Amino acid sequence: MENVQVNKRVTIVIPTFNERDNIIRLLSLLSKVIRASIIIVDDNSQDGTAEAVRSLNSSNIQVIVRKKERGLGSAIRTGIQKAIENGTDYVVTMDADLSHDPIYLPAMYEKAREGFDLVIGSRYIKGGGIKNWPIKRRIISWGANFLVRLLLRSPLHDNTSNYRIYSTRAAKEVLKCESADGYEFQICAVYRVLKANLPVAEVPIIFKDREIGKSKLTTGQIYKWFKYVISLSRS
Repeated sequence: MENVQVNKRVTIVIPTFNERDNIIRLLSLLSKVIRASIIIVDDNSQDGTAEAVRSLNSSNIQVIVRKKERGLGSAIRTGIQKAIENGTDYVVTMDADLSHDPIYLPAMYEKAREGFDLVIGSRYIKGGGIKNWPIKRRIISWGANFLVRLLLRSPLHDNTSNYRIYSTRAAKEVLKCESADGYEFQICAVYRVLKANLPVAEVPIIFKDREIGKSKLTTGQIYKWFKYVISLSRS
């Protein structure tokens, strides 16, 4: 894979919780495709995730360990805030479990350079897809996106993907999602960007289910997400 050359500052934010077996491999793959600063936001993993990353002694990787806070959305906000403070031009968000292949980052970055403030790695447009997901997860994901498109009138096909690139001004908008601490953050972020009339785009990706570790998505989180979408539709 060719390392894409960037003339803007790019920061990749990766939330982690017990991802020691995945994160080192992901960081290695990222180094081969794009030059970027990386912020790991770890929710005090007990498997030594933060220690494993720090052992790399890489000058472009910052590790933030949160001892009290929890949640995907909250972790992403923490990383985005730090990236903005560091003076970034673009913020990439992605999962730590290798579901989001770094090979798609150059195409996503080029789309962002065209002037789109939010670029989503999309499973649900032509060229995109999902590998190794059980039918239950596929139904949940498809249903979630259907609801967002229907209730919030989003033009995006994949509103729930965490594989994204935000411009700085879009990143500042999504920091307003102060109460979206879990998976609902993805929807709030789309809502805020669209409400600000910022241009959005999708780039096709093939999403691969994690091979190591377990999904953090629970029934309770799905219910919380659904209630959140309903509340946004009424706002």
